[in-house]
Order: sequence, then structure tokens, then C-alpha cells
Amino acid sequence: MSTPLTLLQRLLQRGDQPSADTREYSVDELARAAGSSVRNVRAYQDRGLLPPPERRGRVGVYFDSHLKRLRLINQLLERGYSSANIKELLEAWEQGRDLDHVLGLDQAIIGEWNLETPGSIGFDELQAIFGDELNDRVIDKAQALGLLLFDGERMKIPSPRLFQAGLELYRSGIPLEALLDHLGELRSDTEHLAAGIVRLIVTHLVDGRGTDLLPGAPDLQELAKVFLRLRPLAEHVVQVELARGLKLSANEMLGERVGEMLRKLEKPS
Repeated sequence: MSTPLTLLQRLLQRGDQPSADTREYSVDELARAAGSSVRNVRAYQDRGLLPPPERRGRVGVYFDSHLKRLRLINQLLERGYSSANIKELLEAWEQGRDLDHVLGLDQAIIGEWNLETPGSIGFDELQAIFGDELNDRVIDKAQALGLLLFDGERMKIPSPRLFQAGLELYRSGIPLEALLDHLGELRSDTEHLAAGIVRLIVTHLVDGRGTDLLPGAPDLQELAKVFLRLRPLAEHVVQVELARGLKLSANEMLGERVGEMLRKLEKPS
């Protein structure tokens, strides 16, 4: 499922993966292998885009990891990214941060209406709500899902709306751990659904060349505009299909129960 973000992430990852080839390069050899110049190599080092070489006396030695990074920089420059853009992208990737904010897509994808102010809750408050169901295993699951984060003596709630929805379901009688397990499954399904929507938009409305190419900077600006315009429509489609699916599943499940009851009644006593 290729999207501009996943394609970019893959390319960034390839640029830093260790190689079995331990070939060493001088600065001239590195520049020549990458189709660049010594001046550019040194400039990228000064700007923090390229790691410094290994020093052996007065000689700097470069490796395949430097060559891959240099080729990546060249590709990004060719696609319209500035040196500052590239540095921020590389830093975000190395630190494991999401790339949508760096690429300017976060507002278009999330939308201002969906931005939440994180809340917080005391551990004693959680215990008062969930009682004996709040154990170490449940807390670990909630943390793994990003529902709760330790914040000093309190717990941070990144998404108060999601927490409140879960609380209402819990109060309706669904066990806490069952809710957490289902959320994990739901999140996986939702991410799969979202990837399909993104791929559909990118393939047909943004990148006429297909999804095998890294998007250029102008493509990302167009992508943000498309997301901003079409996100509400995509959400509406999901809501309609979810309602249809809920009705279908409820009818199937109830039908199975009724059928089982009838079969039991038909059995000779």
C-alpha cells in the first residue's frame, strides 16, 4: 500500500540501512560515486545533512552509508525539497517522528475540528471508575494503544473523546480489557481502510505517474489541498458504510441466534 508518506519513509530507510559492502571512500571517490561534487559533500556536512567521515589521522574515510545518504539527498533536491526540508525530514525519520507534520500534511489530514486538547486524570480517579478491572495488564495495554501516558503523578489522556467513548461503552457493561482488545483490532482495520483511501486519492487525483515515485515538493502541496477538500467526503462514506455494516452484522448475529433456538426446539425431547 504505497502512499507518499510510506514511499518517502521507505526511501529514507534505504538511505540509512547498513550494507554488507564495507567499501571505503575518500571524499573525491564519494562525490564521484554519487554524481556530486566535493564542494557539495562538504556543504551537506556543514548543514548537518551528511554525517561526518571517520577520521584516520588527517584523512576522512566515508562508507556506503554516506553514499546512500548522499544519493538520497540528491534525489530529494531534484524533487524540489530544500536543504532545510531535507534536514527536517531526516531528523524526523531518525527520531521516529511522524512525517505528516514535516511535510505540511497534518492540518489537511486531521482538520482543525479533529484537533484535541489532551486531558489528564489521577490514578485514584481511574481506580474509582474501573475498580478491580484496572490492573497492570490493562494499564500496559492502554499505554501501548496510546490511550494513557504517565505524566508525573497523573495520567495524560491524548484523546479525551476516545477515552470518553470507551468509558460510555464500559459503563454500558462491556469489560474494560475486552474494549482494549477490540480497539487494537479496530485500529488495525481502520489503518487499512485509511491507507486505501489515501492510495485512491494519490493515484487518481495527485500523481498521474503512479505511486511508485517519490512525490516532489509541489506534489505534496497539491496533496494537502486535495485532502483538505475530500477528507469530509471520505469520512461521510465511512460513516454510511459503517452504519450499513452494523445493520448487516446485527441481523446476521441475531439470525444465527434465532436459528439456533429453533433448531433446539425442533429436536425431539
